[in-house]
Amino acid sequence: MASNWKDVLELAVAIELECAALYEVFGKSFANKREIAYFWRLYAEAERYHAASIRIHQTAMSTIQPQGEQAFEAETADAEAFLAEIRADRARCEREAPSIAEALSLARKVEEHSAELHGRTQFFKLFPEFGDLLMKMADEDKAHRDLLATAEKRWGRP
Repeated sequence: MASNWKDVLELAVAIELECAALYEVFGKSFANKREIAYFWRLYAEAERYHAASIRIHQTAMSTIQPQGEQAFEAETADAEAFLAEIRADRARCEREAPSIAEALSLARKVEEHSAELHGRTQFFKLFPEFGDLLMKMADEDKAHRDLLATAEKRWGRP
């Protein structure tokens, strides 16, 4: 199946929203620990913000014609695999609540992978104006990953 930039953006939005759903599950898992539940709600909001940012740019780009090739099959395959992985993790965590250490470790892995996907997208070649947003999102994902490592030191140790 041929993938174009619109397909990749739809997958990017789906990934951000699935990450938000995962973090909401974490928030519910720790509802009795107010500070930790709030922490996860903030993470979920950040992911929803990323999805909204992509949608805004997608709408603005809808009238712009891309220049160059639109071969995104590899990116689409990687994004679809990542989305499936996050969905499976969320379903597993809904069935069996993770420990705080498990939740933090999983979230750190998710943020790292998300940053990597944002950082290597080929949109920069077709839409340089969109590249700034994706690089900013990659930087935010890296900052989230680093904050999760700090949270692991605080809450993740038995």
